[in-house]
Amino acid sequence: MSDEMEEYKQEFIQEAREYLDIMNQNFIKVEKGDLDAINEIFRMAHTIKGMAGFMGYKNLEELCHKLESAMGKVRDGEIEVTEELIDVMLKAVDAIEEMIDRIEDEDNDNVDVEHIIQALTNLVDAEKGDEDFAKAEKTDVKPDGANLRVDVYIADDCVMKSVRAALVIETLSEVGEVVGFIPDEEDMEKDTFDGHFVVYLKAPDASAVENAISNVAEIDRFEITLVEADERAVEQAEAETEITESEIKRAEGLEEKETEEKAESRIDKKKERRKRKLESIRVNISQLDTIMNLVGELVISKGRLLQIAAEYDIPELKEAVAIMDKSITSLQDEIMQIRMVKVERVFSKFPRMVRDLARKLGKKVDFTMEGLDTELDRTVLDEISDPLVHLVRNAVDHGIETPEERKAAGKDETGRIKLAAWREKNNIIIELEDDGRGIDVEKIKQKAIERGIISPAEAESMSEDELKMLIFSPGFSTKDKATEVSGRGVGMDVVKTTVERLGGSVRVFSEKGKGTRIRIHLPPTVAIVKSLLVKVADETYAIPISSVVEALYVSEDNWKVIHGNPFMIVRGKLVPAFKLRDMFNVKNGRPEKEVGIIVEKEGERYALIADTIAEQQEIVIKPLTGYLAKIKGFSGVTILGDGRVVPILDISSLLGGDRLA
Repeated sequence: MSDEMEEYKQEFIQEAREYLDIMNQNFIKVEKGDLDAINEIFRMAHTIKGMAGFMGYKNLEELCHKLESAMGKVRDGEIEVTEELIDVMLKAVDAIEEMIDRIEDEDNDNVDVEHIIQALTNLVDAEKGDEDFAKAEKTDVKPDGANLRVDVYIADDCVMKSVRAALVIETLSEVGEVVGFIPDEEDMEKDTFDGHFVVYLKAPDASAVENAISNVAEIDRFEITLVEADERAVEQAEAETEITESEIKRAEGLEEKETEEKAESRIDKKKERRKRKLESIRVNISQLDTIMNLVGELVISKGRLLQIAAEYDIPELKEAVAIMDKSITSLQDEIMQIRMVKVERVFSKFPRMVRDLARKLGKKVDFTMEGLDTELDRTVLDEISDPLVHLVRNAVDHGIETPEERKAAGKDETGRIKLAAWREKNNIIIELEDDGRGIDVEKIKQKAIERGIISPAEAESMSEDELKMLIFSPGFSTKDKATEVSGRGVGMDVVKTTVERLGGSVRVFSEKGKGTRIRIHLPPTVAIVKSLLVKVADETYAIPISSVVEALYVSEDNWKVIHGNPFMIVRGKLVPAFKLRDMFNVKNGRPEKEVGIIVEKEGERYALIADTIAEQQEIVIKPLTGYLAKIKGFSGVTILGDGRVVPILDISSLLGGDRLA
């Protein structure tokens, strides 16, 4: 395969996967009664089919054709939407995804999908399916009802003209109703297709149509014409080859008048479109990571220059560093913004997953999502994806009861699960809530003792909240028998471990018989953070500013020891205190006066006692790897301007008991 075709193949794979995500989401909408989503699925299948045909993947093209035919029957009301129908459709989508994976790995689409094609064929009638589909396509080409005619001329150097035409039609469908297009799909896929085609559109705003098509690449030019009643009659008559000469003249006269009036404005708009043509581009994720690493090195170098400027008191250097500081900060902010991704990217796969799992377990579940526009750093979002899968599966399997159990408990037979995300101060909150059976604390206590996770004595001394957190222990499960869904004690421990590694925390709220709510606190980014540098003797530690509430000196008036446990009195309240000197076994250089750093963890406040506060600084987080990755209490290290390596404290695990071992 040539380099050019390889590039097109990669674009095809990426776009096809995006379309599959949209199809999965829309099939769930169709099952819930939103029949408008059928048109979106139809367009996605149509586009993938066109691209697959050009690239020579015939099996994929045939499968998409059959899926498209079946959706045409659903759209026309000839097939009723049932759970069984959606099952077949989703299996077809899974098969398309499998083919895309095969194309990426082996450059072929040799996947056995005969049983799926047969199932789809049965839906549309094996004898008449293809014929009906062809008729449906021709019927779509009638311009009745259109108020705009869009003439599109694809660039001569465009390799995949039919695919580009399909993308244009899909784009136009987002701003209006596509009434028809000429030539039809089959003619567009022929080698004789010259790149010129006409789309008839019913849209309220011509400017929106212009803006939409302007953003499509490889378009040489296009013309938008208002379609008057007479012109529509002319075009329809032309299609039927029954037209009179007077009608032709009248139609041409209208078009000519329209063209003269808009000729001058179109020239200006074409110039503007050329400027806007490359408004957005695709960037490889590895390139973003490289740029982020380089920005991190710049931040470290900036810190060193600031140190030198302060140490030698050189006015010119101070001025230059101040200007550079602003530029690097702006660059850093821009890169961080580029790395931010909407949680929708991960959340979008859950409706399909919940639907399939509920069907398998014989349960009825109403799954809703909120806050899809909330943004997280791409690294954080990628890391949290698998833990969220475990939580959602757990909610369906353990949380939601069967319809019979729910009726017996006086509940609606359809269980409810809600996944939400929002920003709170410097944190991102992700919350999963269900109205299921809740957590049985006594059963957790019993299972934990049986599995040797805690002793009977420890169980009696633990609070209810501490017992609930045992669900995150490695190897813990309340299931007596393992299934393919759950019961092996693997999954929930991954949730807690991953969240804490990212510098976040997880809490469980539950009431037996009423439901469970699991809340995850996450930092929006794990790359560059503002931190407080504190000293303990000769050692320096970094504490993320997002965890710091305030700082105050330790004195006899605000320091108390109660039953051997130290506390600081902060505004009349007792705050548990922890000396970093004792936690990290630092022996030398005891100061005359110490400072208490008040930090917040899961809504509770604690005091970390250090010798002094060195400074506040932006630091680049370097994750711990290898054996060091197992050490609790630290989220990573940073390199200061003078080359010193400073550990970054992870407040969540540092104050979580005896987890520093």
